Amino acid sequence: MKAIMTGWLVLIFLCGCTLQPPPPPKQAENLPPLEQVKQPASMLILTDDERRWELDLAEVGFDGVDPTTLDRGAFFRWLANHVESEVNRPPMSAHFEKRELKPHRDGRQVDRDELEGWLDHIHTHLNKVSELPIQVWKPAITTKTLLRIKEKRLGSYGTRYNPRNANRTHNILLSTRAIDHVVLAEGEVFSFNQVVGMRTPERGYKPAPVIVRGEYTEGIGGGICQTSSTLFNSVERAGLRVLQRVSHSKNVTYVPKGQDATVSWGGPDFRFQNQLNEPILVVANANRGWLVVDIYGSGDTSHRPRPTPEPPKEEPDVEKVPPKKQQPLNQEAEEYRNRPLMREELEQKQS
Repeated sequence: MKAIMTGWLVLIFLCGCTLQPPPPPKQAENLPPLEQVKQPASMLILTDDERRWELDLAEVGFDGVDPTTLDRGAFFRWLANHVESEVNRPPMSAHFEKRELKPHRDGRQVDRDELEGWLDHIHTHLNKVSELPIQVWKPAITTKTLLRIKEKRLGSYGTRYNPRNANRTHNILLSTRAIDHVVLAEGEVFSFNQVVGMRTPERGYKPAPVIVRGEYTEGIGGGICQTSSTLFNSVERAGLRVLQRVSHSKNVTYVPKGQDATVSWGGPDFRFQNQLNEPILVVANANRGWLVVDIYGSGDTSHRPRPTPEPPKEEPDVEKVPPKKQQPLNQEAEEYRNRPLMREELEQKQS
């Protein structure tokens, strides 16, 4: 046996053959080295059915594996600039414009708390479309509420004015339109000066060089005290909470003694609050010498009306005021003008 094996080795040697290891397996052609192969993109894709937003999380530090590598501050800055700026909006209550009902609009806000939880388990949302989490909330006054707001008349009051006094009548009409169809939610405060605004020529108000037996006008805007006084008596009859009222120093003839509410820009204001359980609506109309203010609520409104004296039925007396004569406010109004400004007024002046 040993002789046979020796013979074979001699034969291989003589034939010039040698034993070599097998060749290595061939590599696939045109493939980059392993370290150059790119990892799949780490995309966060959000949608709200109308729009779509995409973010490569590598741009905010995510390494594709470890959620803690994601820079959350950078992520929420991207969210604020690209998503929340398009999605977030405050709620808008239903209201009236020129007596036409405008529906309410729900408020929307991206739910950051839910998104914060997503970042802890970001692999669940990678490279797939995810519904953007949104919080929705209703405004204080909905369209459904306004559809019922005229079911019950809570209070009403009317006063006479002289339609032949053109400028004074014009100012009454402007101020009446300003307060017409104003809606107050539960707890909301009405400010006559804030709602009507400045009485200036630029806003259409005219000089009214007449007084109605004791009513010292503001010059420009004269006559609006009849609007505020008529509103005051309607508010009284509706049982609403009066927060601020100043009477003229002399009696006026369009309302009974002590039933007036003088107003002046930068001076006295008439303010009341809707302390009732439902929203209320102020409806004001001036036509053919009668100024009428009604206050309405839904059938579910609970209120305790207060009686007020009936208004005079005759047309009010008027007097001429010398054109250049100073038109003073009464003592109470002067004290009000010189008082320290309240915080809310300071904020208004600074804004």
